Amino acid sequence: MGITRHFLGWKQPALVSAVDYLISRFAHGDQFDLSKVILVFPGRRAGRRMLELLVQRAGPKWPAMIPPRMVTFNSLPELLYPQKEQLADDLTQLLVWRKALYAVRESEIAAALPRRPSEESVTGWMALCESFRKLHNELAADGMEFDEVFEKLSQLGNFEEAERWRALRRLQSEYLMQMDALKLWDRQAARLIAVQQEECQTDCQIILIGTVDMNRIIRQMLDQVADQVTSLVHAPESEADAFDEYGCVKPDHWESRPLDVPLSMTRITGSPAEQAHAAVTEIASLNGHYRADDISIGVADDAMVPTLLQALADAGVSGQWPVGMLVSETRPYRLLEALATHIASAKDDLPPDFASLCDLVRHPDLSAWILDHLTTSLTDDDAYANRHLWLNALDEYVNDHLQMTPGAMLGRSPRRILVAEVCRAVEDLTRCLVPDSSEAEDAGSSVGRLHHEAAGRPGASKSRQKTLDDLIEVIEKSLTSQLEKRRPLSDWAEGAVRVLATIYHDRELHSESLSDRGIVECVTLLQDLNEQLQRIPRSVLPLCSASQAIQLLLKQIADESIAPEANDEAIEMLGWLELPLDDSPVLVMTGFNEGFVPESINSDAFMPNSLRTKLELTDNRRRYARDAYALSVILNSRRRLVLIKGRKDVKGNPLTPSRLWFAADINSLPDRIRWFYDPENPPLSVAQSVVDSTEVIPQGPWEPTGVSRLSGFTVPAPQHVPDAVTEIKVTSFRDYLDCPYRYFLTRELKLWPVEDDVREMNAAVFGTLMHNVLSEFGVSRLRDARSALDIADFLKNVLQRRALAQFGRTRSATVSVQLRMIESRMDAFAEWQAENTKEGWKIAYSEQELTCSDFTDSLGRPVRLKGRIDRIDKHSRTGAWRILDYKTSETAAKPNNTHRTKGEWKDLQLPLYRLLVKSLGIKRDISLGYIQLPGDRSEIGDQMAEWTSEELQDAESLAREVAAEIIDLRISRLDLTQFQKGSPMSRLCQDSVIDRNIPWLAQWEGRTPALHVKTTLADD
Repeated sequence: MGITRHFLGWKQPALVSAVDYLISRFAHGDQFDLSKVILVFPGRRAGRRMLELLVQRAGPKWPAMIPPRMVTFNSLPELLYPQKEQLADDLTQLLVWRKALYAVRESEIAAALPRRPSEESVTGWMALCESFRKLHNELAADGMEFDEVFEKLSQLGNFEEAERWRALRRLQSEYLMQMDALKLWDRQAARLIAVQQEECQTDCQIILIGTVDMNRIIRQMLDQVADQVTSLVHAPESEADAFDEYGCVKPDHWESRPLDVPLSMTRITGSPAEQAHAAVTEIASLNGHYRADDISIGVADDAMVPTLLQALADAGVSGQWPVGMLVSETRPYRLLEALATHIASAKDDLPPDFASLCDLVRHPDLSAWILDHLTTSLTDDDAYANRHLWLNALDEYVNDHLQMTPGAMLGRSPRRILVAEVCRAVEDLTRCLVPDSSEAEDAGSSVGRLHHEAAGRPGASKSRQKTLDDLIEVIEKSLTSQLEKRRPLSDWAEGAVRVLATIYHDRELHSESLSDRGIVECVTLLQDLNEQLQRIPRSVLPLCSASQAIQLLLKQIADESIAPEANDEAIEMLGWLELPLDDSPVLVMTGFNEGFVPESINSDAFMPNSLRTKLELTDNRRRYARDAYALSVILNSRRRLVLIKGRKDVKGNPLTPSRLWFAADINSLPDRIRWFYDPENPPLSVAQSVVDSTEVIPQGPWEPTGVSRLSGFTVPAPQHVPDAVTEIKVTSFRDYLDCPYRYFLTRELKLWPVEDDVREMNAAVFGTLMHNVLSEFGVSRLRDARSALDIADFLKNVLQRRALAQFGRTRSATVSVQLRMIESRMDAFAEWQAENTKEGWKIAYSEQELTCSDFTDSLGRPVRLKGRIDRIDKHSRTGAWRILDYKTSETAAKPNNTHRTKGEWKDLQLPLYRLLVKSLGIKRDISLGYIQLPGDRSEIGDQMAEWTSEELQDAESLAREVAAEIIDLRISRLDLTQFQKGSPMSRLCQDSVIDRNIPWLAQWEGRTPALHVKTTLADD
């Protein structure tokens, strides 16, 4: 007797009809016993929904209902045959494939793998063995081994491809032999044997629901228990010829079947964002006639999920995707991922680098742990008081010293002590990975204590510090070598569990938080994986370094999903394959484009679509038939259906309409094509069909009625206004003239970003170092020297000393090159300086901090001007004075170009220096200019400004007006000039936003003079 087919019709959802069938067949009197029933679904969601429907229907009449067992095709086979050996899990299969890969001689598999990856290349062999495992499982699921593929290709005369499969057959044979040696069963091989030995049996009734496509091995197993199998087909009995004896679709029938999707159900948009807005528009058009659980949003392209969720949220509607979070998105996963990257950065016997350390410590959970560590470990009072600023200290340290790797700590206290302790904390955590690391931990603790003692005592002897540095280097190398040592994967798995236990052992988690559930799920999965590895024979486990092991472990759990909390008020979003068994009366389908519906897979390293067709495996033809049937079900069982297709995907690539949309009357195809590709001028027949329908095609992104478009990007209003200004730096005037708001952020609130990924000297560090070297020269005994060689030697010695103090010895090659560039500029400067001295100019003052106390603003209010002048020279014969500013930019710019544009002053620094030097008694006319130090050595030298007395007077007048605005803190504008593009404040100022909002600007344009209160804008 064959399998029984029962046709449910398709005027109502399949699960609803299936419940009716189960009640009619298994409910007797007051009993509804389904304990001997196995319901088989293509996906797990349908099983969960079926249970809900059964409880809803059976509860009032059969409160003692005994539910059925609900499974998918993945787990059904193991209910039908006895397992004589332990079944190998997926990870064990992967590792046995790896062992087989390296057990076979390379020459035997050269036809398939000309280059076998190195055993040390974990990512290489893991990806390859994963391909073998999937290939083996898919073929075995259709009752085939690699042998049969080889024979089929040989029969077809494709001898080159057949040779590849002969090599793969040798690899598969080795894999199965390795399994036998371990007394383990390969799951797919066990199913094959069960079919061959006719071992399948059951005492349960098996009900197939919506299973319209199944592999050959499942069919063969069901054949052996056919008298107890019923296939519920979601279609009317008049469609019986479209289905085979198992209730599966016949590709020949569905491939040529017209679907005639009504044009009135179709919406055509552009980008994913427009698709999302169109979906929201359709939901809004329901006017509340349906509950949230009566509506589903179909998602053919998973990449659109974030866009859809955001569009729903913007409209005040909750959306729910079954995959609330992937394990790869959880915090523990990302912590281990960052730790693996940090460990892998260790090279040439040096410890892991600062760049990866800075990325690692930014992980929020590790950041909190480090603060706790600092609280209990710091003994220096100043460092302890500043422990909450440890991340700032680390970033500033990296910016200032540009060390490649942690080693001898440089710079000042308490920053040096904080950074050293942060590095030690990360080392302590990393040491958790190493098996039997108690000795290393003791050594690390000893070094930490010694380091504290030395760091806390600035007077510690150099020999003591050198001994300490050498000891630290030995310990760091020891830890690095331990982490690079190749150990069994299970050893590193225990270490990864220890790391997470260290960070999360005392965390308070809240089950309602998806983030916290993600922590629990990731830690639990890793613990289970560790226990699983402990059970796997060590002969199978690969040897790898710590970073390789973490990558391999994370790969095993990355794609596990964590469902969100149930939300009855949320609209559920479902993948395409889940829609045929969904029972929501309203469906809005997005991504109805070719490649998504139907899905097409044409490229495969070992199994292209053409070979699948020849082997009668699942190919694009079967996928089309499956999806054509699914669309027919949806068209016939929904009260309201909208199919939205886009012209671009999330990456901006062009899309085409689904072939299912073209499975229509041939006369309608030109209109469909023109409508999709020329939306501005739809053909008359299409336009008429839209007018005649009750649906409305949105012509643009949906907006709630009555809401005007207003950008949500608002520039933050000024807060915490400072006290009245009593002094202004001469460099502040340029900032205010550029943009008053940016002046407020940087000069008044002292906001300035610290870069967290610095590998070389930026322009500011480069210039500061040169200024410091030249400043030291300006007060040295050689400042009046006439020998360029002596000056150059002095400058280079100062540069080397300062570079060693600032960057240490483990500097990057880039920094070393930059130092050589500075040396080259110093050589040219020395030549100019020697000639300058011979001409009679002498350095009178160097890096002089000066104040002008008799300056008033345009309203007569006194305000001090302050500034540091790089250099003031006096001519020994004429007594002339000149003020010089060192300029270290890559290219030289004339003073007039940096201070004026189109005849207007934009910088007042040099003109205001004339007021500052009055405090030195210099009251006569004085020249102003630059000492240029650009990359082009030929341009190194002095360049003087040529401003008239009237122009300089205009500069002073402008300074008084600007001073008045600064005192009153008037913010009259927020400019975006070429100078500001890409500036550190660009994001805060919303420079890239087209219609940014500045609602507070009018209140700050004309602030009352001298009104200064420490308050917020809300209190004004």
